This record gives sequence, C-alpha cells and structure tokens, in this order.
Amino acid sequence: RNLSPQFLERKNETRLFGVNHPVSVEKLRNPAGVEFQVVSFERAGCRGVGGWEGEGSWYPGYLWRVCVCPQCGRHIGWMFEPEDLLQPDQDRPSELGFYGIILGKIIDEDFAQRVTLASRPLH
Repeated sequence: RNLSPQFLERKNETRLFGVNHPVSVEKLRNPAGVEFQVVSFERAGCRGVGGWEGEGSWYPGYLWRVCVCPQCGRHIGWMFEPEDLLQPDQDRPSELGFYGIILGKIIDEDFAQRVTLASRPLH
C-alpha cells in the first residue's frame, strides 16, 4: 500500500467492496488548499488526462496525472508513477505505480448491486 507522508488524517474503512478488512483512507490537501479523502489501488478503470506532473505530489519520488471516469469524463482521482520509471508516452502506472481514487467517487459493489436490484423499468 502506498501511504503519503503528507497526510492530514488517516483512517481505516472496514467495509469496502463487500469485504470486511481495513482499507486505508487518507485525507490529503493539494497546493490550492482543496482536501480529498483518497484510497490507493493497484488497478483502476479510469483514464489518464494531461501530462505527468511532479509539482505538488503527495508521494515523494512519484509523478502524478489526473484520472477521469472513462464514461463521463469527471475527475475521480490520480495516477502515480515513480519518477525514475516513467517511459515516454506512458499512459498508465507501471507495476510499481498506483492509483489514488477519491473515496466519494468509488462505487462500492454492494451499493451497485442494491441499485441494480432495486431499479424498476421506466414506463
């Protein structure tokens, strides 16, 4: 797990994706003063936009890139890659990189299943 030394607060969510085990959630603040609750993942279904940046990284030695929802294009988090491993035209993190997804943008599988089961056809 990748944890930032710049965290403002760290807590464990004990139920995420239908699994009862601790998941670290970090409260982080960007240089503009905006705070986010972020969860780190090895893989994510988001699309990177813009270039890789080093300034303002919460993870020393890592570059970051904005990550958006591939369907709607909304910002859902960031991709992080070790500076010394970045390859030209790299579009996603390597095995040593990771994703930092905003907690409020994560759709839990249990929630998605309840919504799917509860939905009714529109007439």
